[in-house]
Amino acid sequence: MNNKTEIQSAQLRQLLSVSKVSLIASIFLATILAFMQRSVIPATDLLVWCFFMVLASLLRGFHVYSMLHSPVNDAAAVRARLRIFRLGVVVAGAVWGSAGFLLYPADHPQYVMFLIFALAGMTAGGVASFSADLISAVAFSLLISLPISIRLFVAGDALSVTMGLAVSLYLVFMVASLRRINRNVYENITLRIQAAAREGKMRESEERYRLLLSHLPVGIFHYDTNLVVTYCNDQFADMLHNSVDNIVGLEMKLLKEQSILPSLRKALEGELGYYEGHYLATYSDAEGWVYMTCAPSLDGSGKIVGGIAIVQDVTEHKTAMEKINSLAFYDPLTDLPNRRLLLDRLQQALASSARSGKEGALLFIDLDNFKALNDTLGHDMGDLLLQQVAQRLIACVREDDSVARLGGDEFVVMLEDLGELDLVAAAQTEAIGEKILATLGKPYQLAAHEYRCTPSIGATLFNGHQLAKEELLKQADIAMYQAKKAGRNTIRFFDQQMQDAVTARVLLEGELRKALEKQQFHLHYQIQVDRLHRPIGAEALLRWMHPERGLVMPDQFIKVLEETDLILPIGKWVMETACARIGVWQLDSLTRNLTLAVNVSATQFHQPDFVAQVQAAVERHGINPVMLKLELTESMLLKNVDDTIITMNALKDIGVQFSLDDFGTGYSSLQYLSHLPLDQIKIDRSFVRDIATDSSDKEIVGTIIAMAQNLYLDVIAEGVETEEQRQFLLGNGCNQFQGFLFGKPVPIEQFEAALKQR
Repeated sequence: MNNKTEIQSAQLRQLLSVSKVSLIASIFLATILAFMQRSVIPATDLLVWCFFMVLASLLRGFHVYSMLHSPVNDAAAVRARLRIFRLGVVVAGAVWGSAGFLLYPADHPQYVMFLIFALAGMTAGGVASFSADLISAVAFSLLISLPISIRLFVAGDALSVTMGLAVSLYLVFMVASLRRINRNVYENITLRIQAAAREGKMRESEERYRLLLSHLPVGIFHYDTNLVVTYCNDQFADMLHNSVDNIVGLEMKLLKEQSILPSLRKALEGELGYYEGHYLATYSDAEGWVYMTCAPSLDGSGKIVGGIAIVQDVTEHKTAMEKINSLAFYDPLTDLPNRRLLLDRLQQALASSARSGKEGALLFIDLDNFKALNDTLGHDMGDLLLQQVAQRLIACVREDDSVARLGGDEFVVMLEDLGELDLVAAAQTEAIGEKILATLGKPYQLAAHEYRCTPSIGATLFNGHQLAKEELLKQADIAMYQAKKAGRNTIRFFDQQMQDAVTARVLLEGELRKALEKQQFHLHYQIQVDRLHRPIGAEALLRWMHPERGLVMPDQFIKVLEETDLILPIGKWVMETACARIGVWQLDSLTRNLTLAVNVSATQFHQPDFVAQVQAAVERHGINPVMLKLELTESMLLKNVDDTIITMNALKDIGVQFSLDDFGTGYSSLQYLSHLPLDQIKIDRSFVRDIATDSSDKEIVGTIIAMAQNLYLDVIAEGVETEEQRQFLLGNGCNQFQGFLFGKPVPIEQFEAALKQR
C-alpha cells in the first residue's frame, strides 16, 4: 500500500474500533429519549422514529461487524469501505436529526430542552467517535444539529430563537473543534505509520544482518576493548568445534594462540589487523590454518568500542598447497627433492657461495647396470634398491648438504661451504665421493635377494654465479660419463676450461646487441582456445631471426638478455609491438575480442616507470587495456611482494589483466596468491606433458585447477599436444588451452590466415 492508503486504512480501523461503543451509546440514548418523550409526542411519530433508529443501528452494526471480521489491505477496498462507513454515519445522523422535528414538543419547553440536550450530547459523542474522519464527523454533527436549529427558528418566539442561536453556536464550536481534533488524530496516525515503517525496516535490517552473519561461509566474532568475545556466528563456533554459548564471554587473553592478539589489538587502535597462520583451539580439539581480518567497531559517536573479526579456515587450501609442493618438489618414491627443488636449492647455494667466497660441489651419481636389475628381478626390486640408495646417500653427507633424485637411477648430491681454494674443495669433494662409493657398494637386501650395486660419480666445483645451474648439472653429468668410461665404480671431475663458455657468452651478447640494432627480433603468435576450439587470444613469443643461423629460439638467448641491460629495450619493444597488434585487431570483427598475452621479465617489471610505460603504450595505440594480458612468473612475484602488489594494482586500475605463468614450478603461497590481483593461472607445460601417464602430474594438475577455482581464477594449460591431454584437462575443469594441438607459434601473417580459415 502507498502512504495515503495506509492512512485511510488506519482511519478506518480507528473508526471501526470505537463504533461498537458509539452504537451502544446511541441506542441507549435513543431509548432514553423515546421514553422521556412518550407522553408529549404522538405514538405514531414516536414509533416511526424508533423504527428508523433501530433499522439504522442494525445496518451500521452489520457493516461494522463485517468489516471488523474481514480486514482488507487493497487500496480500492479500503476506500470503498470508508465510503460505506460514511454512508452509515450519514444515515444515523439523518435519523437523529429527524428527532428535531418528529420528537419536538412545541408546548412543553422542558421537554424541548431535554431534546436539545440529548441531540447536543449525541453531537459531542459523534465528534469524539468519528474524529478520525473529518467528513463523517462533520456530516454527523450537521445532520443532528441543523434540523433542531431550524425547528427552533421556525417556532418564532424569543426563547426558541435564542435556543436556536445557542444550538447554532454550539454546532460552529463543535465543527471548529472537530477540525483541530481531526488534525491531531491524522498526525498521530501518520506518526504511528511512520514509526511502524521504521520499526519494520529496522527489524528487516536486523534480520538481514542476522541471516548474513548466520549463513556467511566464514567465521565472524565481535569482541570488546578487553578482548572478550561478545558475539560469534555458528560458522565460527563450528570452526572451533564448540558452541556459541561457550564462546561468547571468552577472554581471548587466555588463549593458547597468543600470536593472534596483535591483530586483534590493532583493530582496537583504529587500524585493520591481519593474521595468517596455524591455530590450536584452547577449549576443544580444533586445529588448522586460518586467515583473519580484524576491523574496529564504532558506536554512534565514532568511539571505538571493540572489534569485528572475519575468520576464514584455509586448512584445505594449506593442505592442497603442501600437497602441490610435495608432488612438485619431492620424488614420491624416495621422498628426496626432485630436479625442480634441487635447482632452486642450487640457486640459493650459488648466492651463498658468492657472499661467503667458499666453494661448493655437485656430485652426479648413476647406478651401474641398474637396467639389468629391473629386467631380471622386476621393477619392484628396482624401487626397493632406489629407496635404500636414497637412505644411504643421506647418511653419507652433512645435514646442510642436499641429496636429490633426478629420475630413474640418477641422484645428485650438492655440497656447500667447502674450502675457499680449488684444491682444498676438490679434496673434500673427493673424500665424500669415496665415502659414497664405499657405502653404496655394500650389499643390499631386496626382499629375499641379496644384491650388489656400484655407482659412477661425476663431480664439478662451483664458486658464486660463474656458471648457470643447468650448466653445472651438465658438467657433473659429463664427468659421470667419464667415470663410466673409466670402468665404473669410480669418481671423475669435470676439467674443461671455463674460458670457452665465457668466450661464447661474450660473443652471444655482442650478437644480441647487433640484433637489436638491426631489428632482427620478431614476435610469433601462438593461439589460445576454449573448450570448443574457439580462439580466445594468443601469446606473443619473442623470436630471433639470425642472418646466418636462421630462427633462434628464446631458450638460447633469453638468459643472456635477462643478465644484461638488453632485456629492457627489448621488453619495451615487445610491449609496443603487442599493443600495436591489439590496436589492429580491434578494427576487425574477427579479432577484436582476442586477448594478447605478453611475457614480462623481472627486471622490466620492477622498473620504477614500468606502469607509466604500459599506460603510455595503451594510450598511444588507443587499445582496450583488457585485451592486454601480462604473464608473470612466481619467482618474480616473490621478490619485493609489497612493491609487486602496488605495481599490479596500478596496472589493474588501468584495466590490464595478469596471468601467473609456469604455475607449480616455484614456491606457491596461498597468502600471496590471495592478495595478488591475478586473473588467470597458467599450468606449466612440464606438468601437462606427462599427465596421460604420470599419476603425480595428474594429481598436481587436478589440485592446481581446483585451487584456482576456489580462488575464482581462470586456468589455462600450455603445452597441450594431444587430444588425450586435452580430454583429461577438460574432465578436471580446465577450459582454456594453448599448445601444438591447436597451433604452433607462427608469424602474424600465418596466424591471421589460420584465424580466417577457422
